[in-house]
Amino acid sequence: MTKRKIALIHTSPAAIAPLMRFYNDAAPELEITNLLDDGLLRLLASGDHTTVERRLAEMLTVAVRTYGAELGMVTCSSVTKGMVERLSPLFDLPILKIDYPMARAAVGDGRQRIGIAATFQPTIAPTSQLISEAATESGAAIEIIQEVVPGAYDALLSGDEERHDQLLCEGVERLAARGVDVVVLAQISMARVLPRLEGRLGVPVLSSLHTSLNAIRIALK
Repeated sequence: MTKRKIALIHTSPAAIAPLMRFYNDAAPELEITNLLDDGLLRLLASGDHTTVERRLAEMLTVAVRTYGAELGMVTCSSVTKGMVERLSPLFDLPILKIDYPMARAAVGDGRQRIGIAATFQPTIAPTSQLISEAATESGAAIEIIQEVVPGAYDALLSGDEERHDQLLCEGVERLAARGVDVVVLAQISMARVLPRLEGRLGVPVLSSLHTSLNAIRIALK
């Protein structure tokens, strides 16, 4: 089987493991190259989006010229949809934002109260905007409820996965208790707690894993 070559563009090392575990099992037809620049998170936190956009363009250029990528996907939820849309015309291949398909799924089925859980503060604003745009496109009226889980992301980066998972699950449970119709995990690094949350909440919990793979397959067709 000839594999389709795609590149995942990361700003956090924590995104790589959950994506590779999932894609290696669910998408053996893909040959994946991971490109990482974790310094971009500091620039995003400081608001320097111009430098971030330029660096993402450089990484996508490497993906195409060096690794022959047929598709690029930005896995950072703090990178805005507008930034990805500005990058797309620069390349003769699909450039996707990992969480937009999830945002569209979140506002489906008549859901009105959308809960967003995040462990990295700068992710909240672009994720909220993304879901609002998806709601506008579908003509849905929604309310967004946010929950930032302090300390969880730092615990994950320091190698304390158990502490990260505990704090995150507690945060998601608090969010669910606020009467939301669905919980959105804003960062792909948070997907690791999905098995731990199964059966504990009365509402669905969405991550970018399944929805992003479907979007990749559609784009490659």
